[in-house]
Amino acid sequence: MSIWHQRWNANQIGFHRLEANPVLDEQWPKLSLPSDAKVLVPLCGKSLDLHWFHQQGHTVVGIEMVQKAINQFFEDASSVPTIKEMKDAKKYSLDKIHLYHADFFDAEPDEAQFDAWYDRAAMVALPSSMRPDYVKQLLNLTTRTSKGLMVTFDYPQEEMQGPPFALPDSEIEALFSEHFHIERLQFTDLTHEDGRDLTSCTTSVFLLARK
Repeated sequence: MSIWHQRWNANQIGFHRLEANPVLDEQWPKLSLPSDAKVLVPLCGKSLDLHWFHQQGHTVVGIEMVQKAINQFFEDASSVPTIKEMKDAKKYSLDKIHLYHADFFDAEPDEAQFDAWYDRAAMVALPSSMRPDYVKQLLNLTTRTSKGLMVTFDYPQEEMQGPPFALPDSEIEALFSEHFHIERLQFTDLTHEDGRDLTSCTTSVFLLARK
């Protein structure tokens, strides 16, 4: 059982926000997407950001490996999705919101290729060894003109056992620079606000556009 299954089973989901990420209102318009764009949200949990994308007119697809998270997403919305059995996944749909119970690294959603992607807590949920395959799958599932909005978290990794794992600028450059233009849109120092005993702690928002 993965650490994420353990956390959901124990209801240790402090990472879940009770509202859509306010970063979306401020930064998502900078991607300049049409309202009917298809948006991919890897490792989505039961994020209310999915509803935010739907409200913008987007078709939004979340991929999540924890069944409990998907169940709670629809329960919290007092909605009953249609369910489609697939080879290595199960697809839950409600209007233009689609959640796949699947391993992101093997997922083959019906809606690919995606115009855009959003990562609030996916990369930082993965250790460094898994991140190259994550980027490779992003490239597989998105168009050659796609754009992404990514929220990162950085701190001295030796000072805290993840997840969330630190994602420093140097690793972002190494992982994305071959295929993406990288632009930092926002930087916030959380060192004295986060409540963790860390010598430094920062968060950034990046726009990544395919080259």
